Amino acid sequence: MKKELSKADFDTFCRYIENRTGIYIEDGKQNALRMCLDSRMKSLGVTDYDEYYSRILDVLSGEKEFGELLNLVLIKETFFFRDQRQLSALTKNILPELIKKKKGEEIKIWSAGCATGEEPYSLAMAVLEAFHPGEIRFSVYATDISGEALRKAKEGMYGKGSMRSTDGTMVSKYFTQKDGRYYLCDSVKQYVRFDSVNLVEPLLPQKKEGFDVIFCRNVIIYFRLETVRDIIQKFYDILAPDGCLFLGHSESLWQISDKFSLEEVAGVFFYRKNDGYGVSPPVSISNVAGIRQRNSSTFADKGKQVAASVPRREGGRPFLRDTGRTIIVTRSRPVSLYPVSGRKVEEGETVSGVPGTSCLAQKGVHPAEAENYEEMLNDVEEMLQVDSGNINAHVMAGRLYANMGLYDKALKKGEDALVINDLYADAYVLIGCVCYKIGEKEKAFSSFKKAVYLDEKSVLSHYYLGNIYKDNKRAEQAVKEYKNVIRMFGADSNDDVCMIDGVFSAKQLREICIKNIELLTK
Repeated sequence: MKKELSKADFDTFCRYIENRTGIYIEDGKQNALRMCLDSRMKSLGVTDYDEYYSRILDVLSGEKEFGELLNLVLIKETFFFRDQRQLSALTKNILPELIKKKKGEEIKIWSAGCATGEEPYSLAMAVLEAFHPGEIRFSVYATDISGEALRKAKEGMYGKGSMRSTDGTMVSKYFTQKDGRYYLCDSVKQYVRFDSVNLVEPLLPQKKEGFDVIFCRNVIIYFRLETVRDIIQKFYDILAPDGCLFLGHSESLWQISDKFSLEEVAGVFFYRKNDGYGVSPPVSISNVAGIRQRNSSTFADKGKQVAASVPRREGGRPFLRDTGRTIIVTRSRPVSLYPVSGRKVEEGETVSGVPGTSCLAQKGVHPAEAENYEEMLNDVEEMLQVDSGNINAHVMAGRLYANMGLYDKALKKGEDALVINDLYADAYVLIGCVCYKIGEKEKAFSSFKKAVYLDEKSVLSHYYLGNIYKDNKRAEQAVKEYKNVIRMFGADSNDDVCMIDGVFSAKQLREICIKNIELLTK
């Protein structure tokens, strides 16, 4: 009879996995890890966790068995063309610029953490669709730590789930179907090379002149902050001058590195390598998987402090109940308090509602919390069962759903908030952000205009209105909105802003607005 996985056993396996791979498994994932361990132990006929641990330490067979365990730990859902907007920014804006710059030289793209190959193959197909034969020379280098995932990627055989965002014409052009499976054509495979790479190891793939573009989507959420800093530094070192880095939609380099400049193209954010920049100083965040040390800390807005506490359940995790209090997160420097709208909280103003309104519900969830979205969402939904009229909780849930890519549910939460109060600006901002993200620009425009009417200091509404005006060739109106953002922040602002795309500094958003104004007034 197999014994229960004790906390000591759990910690032992977690330490070993993190030491080998850098992957951090938080305490709340004990049951998930137990299921992975039990699956492997059953296949080996092992009933004791100590015995299984000895198996993965074995000099002869341990490496293979650890790989099998890792395959289970790292299983993540993926599919082709998962973020069309990033692919469009790559093919319509970045690659034409690189073609002119490189003058016939090969353009090198790295897909880091490629899983079973959907991302690098999507990159190759997007490039093939965007350019005529002979117009571009490119290659995609795809890496992952999972040997099983790489085996499947090289095979190029996929089920219906991987095809759910793939246009029918693309399926016909690049795949053959047999027995309910989809087989990728060699005309795409020839552009992609797969390799096993552990991002935390000191030696990463070296190219003579560096990579021009790196895609590392939904990977850094697995690591502690210190590990993320090291990985981002490696990306910086291996990128060619002015190289571009794409992260997942809820990830950012906020307080991680200032060696990259944040850029925006058609509503898509990415990072460009800047020579001569330094790594930002450490911040007092316990780890990148979730900000957990929340016992006593303070947010400040130009020296005006807003501080509070929240009851805790066993184990130290906040017990989310509407106590009228706010939860505060320790950082290395004061961070201004923002509602979802991006509006600054005025001196003496209090924000109540769900615990987290000062930094999670109202300011938005830090990208580092991505691994913990479901746990946080469960807490918020639990609170809504007790108090279905808590408008802040509905908006908080909406932001969590949006950060998870569940846009239909995010919109529903925004609409639920408006049923409670149809004059609540933050609900309109949430709906506007989600509609903008999914390409429903008219509905986004209407929502942002309503938000500004209700709250003229809604920074995010002004910013996105500027983008919509710019997209519709209405330069004068766009410039006006971008200037509103610049004016609201001020030249010396140290504030941070949270969007569905991630958390950015006020300086970065101001620079984007300034750049857009320059482009529109040429």
